[in-house]
Amino acid sequence: MRTRKQLHVITSGKQSLESVMRMAEAAYAGGMDFLHIREKQRTAKECMDWVRALANVVPLSALVVNDRVDVSAASGCAGAHLAYHSLAVGDARRVLQPEQKVGRSVHSYEEAEQAAEAGADYLLYGHIYPSASKPNLAPRGTFELAKITAAWTIPVIGLGGITPERTGEVLAAGCAGVAVLSGITNATDAKLAALAYREALDRWEGNAR
Repeated sequence: MRTRKQLHVITSGKQSLESVMRMAEAAYAGGMDFLHIREKQRTAKECMDWVRALANVVPLSALVVNDRVDVSAASGCAGAHLAYHSLAVGDARRVLQPEQKVGRSVHSYEEAEQAAEAGADYLLYGHIYPSASKPNLAPRGTFELAKITAAWTIPVIGLGGITPERTGEVLAAGCAGVAVLSGITNATDAKLAALAYREALDRWEGNAR
């Protein structure tokens, strides 16, 4: 049975709520599965306002709040995504509702091991390719990524410089999907951009196995 590969879109922290709402609605129509509200500079109240507003254009079950576990729990969205400075997975789990997911950003095999053993529902690994959002950091490639996906059954989402053309290589390394920032958030037509990723995810030859 084919398992749908996931398309995650992450907000830039540089756009207004109105712009993100337009982008999110278009990207969801193009095949986005989850939108990560990653707005480090915003207060808890502002993040809650974003969730409530965005839930008018995409399902609440498609929204993930980064770092703000309190907002995730209070809103009843899909879950919370944790960075290195966020609550530990176990602590976040105590706050969230049972059906909500806990994701964790990882940058190495060791971090992936810790997150998997802590009970994270999925991992976000990056950055894989050169990325405008990480200009001073060398890309990590897919070698360690493939080791991570081979070691655990936990879904791993690839991140960083991924284009539709590179999506197959990321999936071949064992990823359950890809996460995209500027490739969709900065696109002139977010629906067309999301469709390009969606088609690359759906047509990958490994889906049939």
